[in-house]
Amino acid sequence: MGGDPITVLMATCNGAAYLEQQLRSITIQSRPPTQMIISDDGSTDETPDILARFINSAPFPVTVITGPQKGVAQNMLALQALAPQGYVAFADQDDVWMPDKLSRAVAALSKTPASRPALYTARRIITDADMNPRGITKPPHRGTGFANALVQNIAPGNTIMLNPAALALAQSAARDLQTRTPRFHDWWLYQLVTGTGGEIVFDQTPAVYYRQHKGNYLGAGKGIVKKLNRLKAAFDGTYHKWLLEQALALECSSTRLTEESHNRLALFLQTLKGTHNFRHPLQVYRQSIPEQLMLKLALSSHRLSRP
Repeated sequence: MGGDPITVLMATCNGAAYLEQQLRSITIQSRPPTQMIISDDGSTDETPDILARFINSAPFPVTVITGPQKGVAQNMLALQALAPQGYVAFADQDDVWMPDKLSRAVAALSKTPASRPALYTARRIITDADMNPRGITKPPHRGTGFANALVQNIAPGNTIMLNPAALALAQSAARDLQTRTPRFHDWWLYQLVTGTGGEIVFDQTPAVYYRQHKGNYLGAGKGIVKKLNRLKAAFDGTYHKWLLEQALALECSSTRLTEESHNRLALFLQTLKGTHNFRHPLQVYRQSIPEQLMLKLALSSHRLSRP
């Protein structure tokens, strides 16, 4: 598998402020990508000009397409559909990659049998807008798996690489979606790979400088403000809505899941819809005790709010 091509997929939208630094970090990878496909989702800043220059200067082929302009997840699904078979790495427009990110990911994934879907993810160094380090993301203390994936994403998109088997799975499963679209594409990939018996390869060494700025789609989740926002999401139904949207999208591919995962998903959907009688334990988990309490709060708050 080590000789398979590597495609980098990047979704952009008004990313001019930080895009050039990220593009440079991809061009200087110790193992450069075979090609790069970029989907711009209607940028009105200098992003199209930056991409036009990059096409001519990049040391590998670059294709730029027009995105569907239906949100980040739809943009990533459109990109994913265009990827040729091989390894695929997803890139955000505002981060900076470690020089060995791609080589480490391929080396880690190559240990998995070629027929088994595998997803690589890694820790990230959190920085401010000027790239000053502010911390490091935590590893999954309770391990990875479908019981975790149903309620939490530990595989952020800016770290993900899929092996060829996982890419083939994701492309096929995306065709199942039809009218259902996951709110978070990376979370859906974590759910899909674990639910079908695939492998999650977690790299304890950071692979990305994760830049925090006012335009982040989702932030790093650190600090008192972020914690209060998560608590608010548990109370006001936002988190419950996300769980349901992800689960309904995954249900479209339920026939691809293992029997255990299929049954767990069905039970989880009953819980989210308020029809679970709780004679059977739910058996889902988040990575820390406070997060687990937040999950219970979100589920119980929804049950109490039902007429």
